[in-house]
Amino acid sequence: MDAMRDDAGAHNFGKAGLEADKMQTISPKSSPKALNSVLVAQALFFLNAAIWSLLGVSTLVRMADRNTGHAITGWIIALLMFGNAGAMLWAGVGIGKRQKRFFYFAVAVLAINIILTVTDQFGLLDLITLMFDLVLLGLLIATRKRYSHHELTA
Repeated sequence: MDAMRDDAGAHNFGKAGLEADKMQTISPKSSPKALNSVLVAQALFFLNAAIWSLLGVSTLVRMADRNTGHAITGWIIALLMFGNAGAMLWAGVGIGKRQKRFFYFAVAVLAINIILTVTDQFGLLDLITLMFDLVLLGLLIATRKRYSHHELTA
């Protein structure tokens, strides 16, 4: 009789255990691997934003040192660099929310950067930022299914 109770108890526990396992299943969006890829992408966006901020400051400093007649052009270029840094920063923060809209925004920022980088003068700093952009774009495309939240969050 005790053996029957143990079997019945084990059977019930087994069903309960299966239900608990189903409820605790980790989705691909919350797995450590998914979280790591998001964190890596965020770090690369933040690093890219820092590089563009430094380039903007550098442009302003060089412009002040030279004291040339191209001040307006220098200010516009610096403003665009700071705008790019802001877009990179926003993309980095946004993809942490793992929503499709931020994923598409991040891909658009990277695509624009890649196109503008290869269609202008090309130097060492351009190569560095291009590498960051290409790695980030590849990472986002490879992990695109992890950005599937459609709801708006505050």
